Amino acid sequence: MKRFHDRLLLGAACIIIAAGCSKSLHNGGDGSSGAVGEHLESNIIYNGNISLYSFNRWPEYEERNNLIRSEIIRHIGVLGGIGSREAIWNSYGSVAPISYGEEFDFSYNDKVIAELEAAGLRYCLQIKVDALVVNPDDYGPVWRQNLEWYVGLIARRYGDAPLYYIPMNEPDNEGQRANGAPALTTEQIITVQKAVYETLKGYDPDIMVASSPVCLLEDTSEYDFTSSGRQVLMGGITEYCDYFAFHKHVDIGEDGRYSETKLWSLMDEAEAAGYPRRPALVNENGTWLTLGLVYPEATDEEKHRFKSYWVGNDLIQMKSLGLKYIVMYSLAGSLSQDGEYNIVDVDTQEGSGFKVAQQEYNAYLELWNPLAHRISKGINGGFEEANPDKSRGWVVSFRGRSFNGVGRAEPKEWDYVSIVDAGARSGNCCLEMRPIDFKPSASIDAGGITANRCRRLVEGLVPGHSYRVSAWVKLSVGNPDSPASVTLRAMGFHSYGKEKAEASTDFNWIVSEYERLDVTFTADNPWVVISLEHNGCGTVCWDDVAIAAL
Repeated sequence: MKRFHDRLLLGAACIIIAAGCSKSLHNGGDGSSGAVGEHLESNIIYNGNISLYSFNRWPEYEERNNLIRSEIIRHIGVLGGIGSREAIWNSYGSVAPISYGEEFDFSYNDKVIAELEAAGLRYCLQIKVDALVVNPDDYGPVWRQNLEWYVGLIARRYGDAPLYYIPMNEPDNEGQRANGAPALTTEQIITVQKAVYETLKGYDPDIMVASSPVCLLEDTSEYDFTSSGRQVLMGGITEYCDYFAFHKHVDIGEDGRYSETKLWSLMDEAEAAGYPRRPALVNENGTWLTLGLVYPEATDEEKHRFKSYWVGNDLIQMKSLGLKYIVMYSLAGSLSQDGEYNIVDVDTQEGSGFKVAQQEYNAYLELWNPLAHRISKGINGGFEEANPDKSRGWVVSFRGRSFNGVGRAEPKEWDYVSIVDAGARSGNCCLEMRPIDFKPSASIDAGGITANRCRRLVEGLVPGHSYRVSAWVKLSVGNPDSPASVTLRAMGFHSYGKEKAEASTDFNWIVSEYERLDVTFTADNPWVVISLEHNGCGTVCWDDVAIAAL
């Protein structure tokens, strides 16, 4: 099949390492070399919105748009992303919907794709069939013929070069529809998904297709959406996709509302109903970090510090789900929340580039690269190294939206977890988890903080190899009315979310000696998230956490 370009090998930001294959990530610019057999592979995509700056209907904007595109692409490379999330075409109304037999102007998209290719970057592609296919008979046979024609043009032009295609964006959200069209029902979402999937696969079985992501995973009446992740899963959408895609903007973590941690339990439910299990990806990934939701009195520095904590927490949270791809929303160009999601402001030029939100930009730069977490660097399992920046190293899992009335940049969850210089099993330090006493009054936060969870990401595992994670834990302060319990978990190592590895122990109120917990697993993904968890009763200490190949 003739394609816009040949199948593109991953660029330097995305080279796979296995037992001495490539130098790029072994050396990583920091002079260090990976361990023999270490396997490092980026799965981070940046929402670049580059095609927003390719449509040069007005020549007076061309010079500026060219500069913006080149700058966004440069940032993706600097940040170590494997590519950009793009769309055909990225603004409703700029391109008219087409019918069977009509031609489509791909020149604007070709420009972006050629520039990404030249930079050694990949892309995922939203093809916007809801906006760009004439639909005179409400998803009937005429619509289907028009869709097959349009999708066929795309398939012949780009083939399997994209990391994946997505038919529509947030089809359950009326605010995303073209020309005031209503949001799609669950049945319509699946009808469109099936038609796109069958058409693309008919041209090339190697083309990868993700499901059209809806706004929320769980059912809820709080928002005016026509469907949910659960509803499309139970409607059989995984029969027509290679990856299940979802969006995450409301909150993050186990204590958040509509938590993304429900992903695999919802997939379990759909699988039990007879639908195939698929790997998952998050195709928009940002939490609502407006200033008022951190706290109204925050200084700019406090606001950016909170976001940098979120960056480290979010990476570990998404990796703990074992996601195939993680799209960071948004590098540049998003108008959502007045651009609150962006870390590069393309409206504010400084020097030869554009203004960046430096603190959170640095967190992405330093953390969203597998080199930062490679197994050969060690995991500070004895907690002897200081952890002054709470977005790095061992990170406490916290809600992306601050609890009501907390009024602080530092997440409340960190109040109950810290590295201390007393009570260690070996060396001078250990990790201490203290009793949780925080119960906010607001109804949306009624659950408070349900547990202490301290996690770290370990990259560089070799898929197919087995590993053991071990940790030592003791009860240092007990309470007869509230027994303590702890759990050691290995998370995210399986791309289908099927395999789990955990070990737990309960303590009575009597102070204990250190005891060892072990879990073993076989890696499917080239990473694992180690999670140390405590129910928040009594005070426990963790020490000498280790990971080893078997």
